[in-house]
Amino acid sequence: MEEQTVLTKPLLRGWLHLGGLIVLLACSPILIVLAENGADIAWSLCFVGGVAAMMLTSALFHRVNWQPRARRAWRRADHSAIFAAIAGSYFGLAGITMHGTARTVLLVVVATGTVVGVTIRQLALDTPKWVATLPYLVVGWAAVAFIPQMYRGGGLACLLFILGGGLAYTVGAIFYGTKRPKLWPKVFGYHELFHAFTLVGASLHFTAIALALR
Repeated sequence: MEEQTVLTKPLLRGWLHLGGLIVLLACSPILIVLAENGADIAWSLCFVGGVAAMMLTSALFHRVNWQPRARRAWRRADHSAIFAAIAGSYFGLAGITMHGTARTVLLVVVATGTVVGVTIRQLALDTPKWVATLPYLVVGWAAVAFIPQMYRGGGLACLLFILGGGLAYTVGAIFYGTKRPKLWPKVFGYHELFHAFTLVGASLHFTAIALALR
C-alpha cells in the first residue's frame, strides 16, 4: 500500500490504520464476551488478529521513514498483510456462521488463495497497481458461492453486514488500483481514501461477527 517517496507522502498517510488498530483492539473484548464457547472465541480472534496485522504493518510502514532496503522489505510485508486481513476475516466470519463440509471447503480455498497471493506479491512487487489489486479481489470474493450457508448461519442482518464490508473493501481497492480521486495529495489522497474504506469494511465485518455471536 505505497507509491510515493517518504518526502512526498501525504500528511495523514498511515494514521488512519494506526487509529483503526487502537479502536479494533479496544473493541475486541466485545466479541469475547458475546462468544458462547472456546471455538467462537478462537474464530473471533482469527478476525481480530488478521485485521490487526494489516493495520499494524500498514501503520509502521507508512509512518516510519525507512531506509530504501528496509522500506522495500516493509512494502512486501504491507502487501502481504492485506491477505492476512482477508484470511482472518474469512476464518472469523465463516467459522462462526458456517459448519461442516462447506466451511472446510471455503476456508481451504481462502487459505490456498492467501498463500498463492502472498507468494505473488513477494515475487512481483512492482506490478501496476490495478494488477496488484486483482488477487485481493479474487480471494476476497471467494465466498459468493457460500452466501446461502452464511445466511442460514448468521441471519439476514449479519449477511448484509458481510456483503457491505466486502463492498467497502472493493470500493477502496478500486480507488487504490486507479489512483483516483487525487483529492488533496499533500494531506489526504486516494491512498488515504483506500485506507478509510478498509476501516469501513473492517467495522462492518466486526459488526457481522457480533451479530452472529448474539
